[in-house]
Amino acid sequence: MRPFVVLIFALSLGFCTSEPQKNPTRDPYSLETLIFLEEVLLDVWESSESREEAMSRLRYVCRTRDTDDGYLCYTWGLLEYHRGNYAASYTAFRKALEKNPNDSLYKNMLRISAEKSGNLADLKAHSRDGEVLAVFTETQKLCKENKPPESESFRFLAERGILTKETLRRGVLSDCFQRLRDVDKSQIQKEIRLSSLSYKERLYADQMKSDPFSRIWDTASYHRGETGQAVGASAGVVTANASLVTDSGIVLPQTTAKPGAPITDAWRKLKLASVSGNESQGREAIRSFLSEIQSAKRKGKLEGQLALALERAAKLLLEQDPQYVKLRSLAKEL
Repeated sequence: MRPFVVLIFALSLGFCTSEPQKNPTRDPYSLETLIFLEEVLLDVWESSESREEAMSRLRYVCRTRDTDDGYLCYTWGLLEYHRGNYAASYTAFRKALEKNPNDSLYKNMLRISAEKSGNLADLKAHSRDGEVLAVFTETQKLCKENKPPESESFRFLAERGILTKETLRRGVLSDCFQRLRDVDKSQIQKEIRLSSLSYKERLYADQMKSDPFSRIWDTASYHRGETGQAVGASAGVVTANASLVTDSGIVLPQTTAKPGAPITDAWRKLKLASVSGNESQGREAIRSFLSEIQSAKRKGKLEGQLALALERAAKLLLEQDPQYVKLRSLAKEL
């Protein structure tokens, strides 16, 4: 009888806990984390039975062992939002932001889910950023519904630097703004400063942050879609003499390579040598490239995998890409 009782207790304990069998790590790019996400997503779309169990696993890891960037909570939020469970998605996005409070994508989904779930008041009381997001959403909603706008909301957003001259010229808030009294419009316009915030740059920053290759390679040009300014440069290659114009009209110099991306700088030198066909410069550049590749491999498991991928890609380029025909003989160096 006693063994049977022990067996029943063990089985009940197994069914009561929602802890996953395979646990992710705090590293969002670790093999364990990626395998966990793959298993969960496959189960979510397989059947209704496996979906509920998978969602339970995802909720558990979000609350107990999320990755350092909050991505597991964010994934949970997206799945709940897709299912129409807006209150649960709001909870998930809030937890994701606790791990990564500056992520603009997380903030936007928190704002949208707060509106859908009726949690704008909670969002407003949550933090200073939450108050801004809530007021913006409430103002936007009033404007979409053609209801009388509140001048205090516009003034609040202007004081926080959210409103710009551009947002008042076009978009959903522009028509709403025009319905305010002239005296209110004048006061609000005085609060609007020349915005130094570039939403385009924030998008690029988020894309680069989520790109694992940003750990060892300057991915800025790739995500901005720049074609390059130097002779022989192509998309995704960092070049010299390029400049960047922000949304506010500020011209920023584009450096050759960002600090901490020596692999990119070494490859740029190799690319320039390929234009002139200078084999000695090309050989020096490729040795520098390989040295930096080996250095990256020693930094960690993920960095090693990324560096190996770059090394293999470099060999293929030297062997097959027409741009490197003058340095084709250097492929044997790799």
